[in-house]
Amino acid sequence: MSGSSSRPRPANLLNWLSAKDPAQSELNSPTQLVLHAFRYAAFKHRQQVSLDGVTPYFAHVVRVNWILRDLFQIKDTATIVAAILHDVVEDTDTEIEEIEDLFGKTIAQYVDLLTKNQALPKRQREREYNAKLRNAPETVQIAKLADLYDNLSRRIGTPRLPSTLKNASRLTTKFDRLLTSKRGRAALSHVQQLISEIESIELGQRPRKKQLNSTARTRTDPK
Repeated sequence: MSGSSSRPRPANLLNWLSAKDPAQSELNSPTQLVLHAFRYAAFKHRQQVSLDGVTPYFAHVVRVNWILRDLFQIKDTATIVAAILHDVVEDTDTEIEEIEDLFGKTIAQYVDLLTKNQALPKRQREREYNAKLRNAPETVQIAKLADLYDNLSRRIGTPRLPSTLKNASRLTTKFDRLLTSKRGRAALSHVQQLISEIESIELGQRPRKKQLNSTARTRTDPK
């Protein structure tokens, strides 16, 4: 018997699964893809912690996924997986090519749209990132809103809150001109309302209620 094996290598696992009939293979289900993404992201972020120096950074990944799925009602598997992986390339030594090898071209493209190019000077990096988000699919833009929502929530009472508020306000202003669907406006409204309430508490004022058609006002800890 030769030393070779028909068992797929881990790097090619998803390619092997994709050849199976989805109707007959639980291993090829969207649930398995999401679970694989969670395991992968947990490993990549394993040495990172939040600002408190204790909470695993991976908690942010879980929270963003919950916001995207349960609050913003996004069910698209590719977007969900990209949201799980949204900081892997930017905050670890992972290349986008590895994401494509493991999770496919579409998910890799979505992750790239959510990733700042740290090799560029800051101003150029921000311009490129804004352009990518401006031209991204709506579900990817909503995934960014989920990231903003969690960043705002977990930085209340921390020194990072003012800069996070400023960034969230700037991006929601841009998204206010881009998001036109019911789900897009609903997700934007959640973030706008959170910004309004946090700002009002900071200023000692009563928060103003946001409407779905209102005009918006305007990364993770390893950054």
